[in-house]
Amino acid sequence: MDLWVGPAIVAALVSALVSAAGWFVTSWQAQRVDAKRRAEKVRDFQIALRAEIASELLVLQVGNRKEMLDHVASALAADAQYQPFVPLLAQNLVFDQVVKEIHILPGSVIGSVIAYQRLRQSVEHFVTDIRQAKELPPQRKLLMIADYFDMLDRLEVLAANAASALDASLINKPGAALPSQGSASGRDEALSGHSLP
Repeated sequence: MDLWVGPAIVAALVSALVSAAGWFVTSWQAQRVDAKRRAEKVRDFQIALRAEIASELLVLQVGNRKEMLDHVASALAADAQYQPFVPLLAQNLVFDQVVKEIHILPGSVIGSVIAYQRLRQSVEHFVTDIRQAKELPPQRKLLMIADYFDMLDRLEVLAANAASALDASLINKPGAALPSQGSASGRDEALSGHSLP
C-alpha cells in the first residue's frame, strides 16, 4: 500500500505543477497579446489624430488674417448691411471616434489634444453666433470678426502643440511613420469672394 501511495502522490503533484505552469504560461501569453493589441491601438489612434490635426493646421495657415480683417473693415465701412461669410469648421471625424477611448492615450497627448479640441468647439459655436449677427451694427460685427481671427490664431498654436505632442509620443514607437504635414509657407494672399478661413 505504501508503495502505491508514494508514486500516486508524486504523480498528482507533478500533474498539478505542470497544470499550474501551463496556466501561468497561457495567462502570460494572453496578457502579452493584449498588451501588444493595446499598444497598436494607441499608436493607430495617435497617427489618425496627428493626421487630422495636421490637416487642419494646414488650413489654418492659409491666408493673411490681418488682410482679411482689413477687407471686412472696408466692406463694412462701405455697406453697413455687409455680412461676411464665415465657413463652418470641418467635422473632426477621427476625434469624435477616439474621444470615447481617449483615456488609453499618454497623458501628455491627452492634455494637448483636449486643449486644441476645446478651443475648436468654441470657434465652432462662435461661427454660429457670427452667422446669426446680421442685425448688429457694423462696428460690433467687426469686433466679432476680429475676435474670430484671434481665436483662429490661438487655435493654430494649439493645433501645432497637439501635433508636436503626438509626434513626440509616436517618435519612440516602432513602425509609426509620421504623416507629412506639407508646407504652408506660400500662403494664399488672395481672397475669393467674401469667404473667411
